[in-house]
Amino acid sequence: MDELNLENEHELLNSLETILTSECNLHEYIDDIPQIFATDNLKTMSHKEETNGENIETLFDKFPMSSNVSKDNTNEIVTLKSKCEELHTQIERLTKEKEEAFEEIERLKDQILSQSTYCTSLGAVLGNLTWRASRFPQIVDTWLSNFQSKIGEFLSIVNGTFGAFVDTYRSAFPPTSNVEYQFVMGLLGIVTNISASPEGREFLITNSSGMEFVQKLIKLMPELPLAPGTVSLKRLMLMILYNVSMNKTGLQYLLESRVEDTLSHCLDDEASSEEMQLLCLRVLQSVTYDLDKPKYIHNLIATIPIEKIEIITSAKRSDISNAAKQVIKYLQHSQKITK
Repeated sequence: MDELNLENEHELLNSLETILTSECNLHEYIDDIPQIFATDNLKTMSHKEETNGENIETLFDKFPMSSNVSKDNTNEIVTLKSKCEELHTQIERLTKEKEEAFEEIERLKDQILSQSTYCTSLGAVLGNLTWRASRFPQIVDTWLSNFQSKIGEFLSIVNGTFGAFVDTYRSAFPPTSNVEYQFVMGLLGIVTNISASPEGREFLITNSSGMEFVQKLIKLMPELPLAPGTVSLKRLMLMILYNVSMNKTGLQYLLESRVEDTLSHCLDDEASSEEMQLLCLRVLQSVTYDLDKPKYIHNLIATIPIEKIEIITSAKRSDISNAAKQVIKYLQHSQKITK
C-alpha cells in the first residue's frame, strides 16, 4: 500500500466510518423489507427506499474508489449496492402487483353487489308470485303431499333470511319499496298461507327450521323499530302465530316460548294500529281458550293483567272490545279451574 500523509489518513478514516454507518443502515433496511410488505404502507416505504437509494448513490459517487481502500470493503459495498438495486426492483414489482390486486378486489366487489341485487330482485318477484299462488288451499295441499322435502328447505331459507334481515335493519328499517323488504314479505306471506291449513301448521311446528322460525317471530317482534314497513311485517307475524296456536303442539310450543311477552309488548305499544291490537287479541284469545295449566295461566296473568285487558273493552271498535271481553272470560274461567 502506498504511503499516506496525515491528511490522507484522516480522510480515509472518515470515509470508512461513513461506509460502515451506511452499511448498518443498509442491513437494517434489508431486515425491514418483509415487514414493509406485511403492512399497508408499501407506497410510503417505497418512496423512503427511493430516497435512501439516492443517498446511497450520492455516497458512492463521493467516495473515492482508490487503491487506498481495501478490496474487501469495496467488494462488499458493490454487493450491497447490487442487493439494494434488486430490492428496489422487487418493491416496484410488488407495489404494482398490490395495486392491481386492489383494483381486482374492487371489481369483484362491484360484481358481487350487482349479482346480489339481481338475485334479491328475482327472489322478491318470485316470492310475491308464490305468495299469491299459495292463497289457494289446493296449491298448499299439493306442496305438502308431493314436495315436503322442498317445503323443509324453504323453511330453512325463510328462517335464515328473516333473522339476517332483522339483524341488518334493526335500527333503521328500509322503505316498503326496498327489494329486500319485498323479498322477506313474500317469504312470510307464503308461510302464513301454509300455516293456514291444519296439515301446513302441523308441518311447520314439527319441522326443525319451522320451529326455529316461530321462535324468532316471538323473540324479534318486540325488537322491530317503529317504521311504516314494520306494520305489514308484524301483521304477517301475528297471523302466523295465530295459525300455529290452533295446533295443539303449536300452542304448547308458544306457551313454552313465553309468547305472552310478545303479546304484552304489542298491546302496550302506543304506535300499534287498531288492526294490530285486534290481531294481538285474536292470538291471545286462541292461547287462553280452554287453558288449564296453572303454570301458563299464572305467567299470562302476571305478564298481561286482566285489568289491562279491561281497559281495552272500552275501545270504540266493537270487534276489539268483544275480543278483549272474550279474553277476560277465558282467563277468569281458567282461574276457576286451577283453584
